[in-house]
Amino acid sequence: MFQTILLAIDGSENARRAAEAACGLVRVINGASLVVVYVAPNPPSQSRIMKADFDVHTLLLEDAQTVAGQTLEYIRNASVPYTLEAGMGDPATEILKIGEKIKAGLIVIGSRGLGSLKGVVQGSVSQKVAQLAACPVMIVK
Repeated sequence: MFQTILLAIDGSENARRAAEAACGLVRVINGASLVVVYVAPNPPSQSRIMKADFDVHTLLLEDAQTVAGQTLEYIRNASVPYTLEAGMGDPATEILKIGEKIKAGLIVIGSRGLGSLKGVVQGSVSQKVAQLAACPVMIVK
């Protein structure tokens, strides 16, 4: 049922708790795989892009290690194999796009405590993903 589990991370404490839930699911679901997704809200600087010979994808993966390194370390320490994907732009849109690309059976995402006004006006990433995803979404507090 949930053979491919997508875990969205952003370096927050809620993302780490979501990683705990996702790792637990991968352990108990026979044959399940974990795809971890980090979405950078902004592109790398032009100087970094030039130094990396315009390999933006590698820079985004490096940013994932920098921003969400503790969460990735937790997953490695839990001995759960995973694939790391990175995107750039609107987090909800990118998470959904990658989810469709990998045919995710479940998306696991941490809730974020946006301020009440900001949350009402913009909505949270987890709310957008839950509303628009083609598969079930688990929001972890």
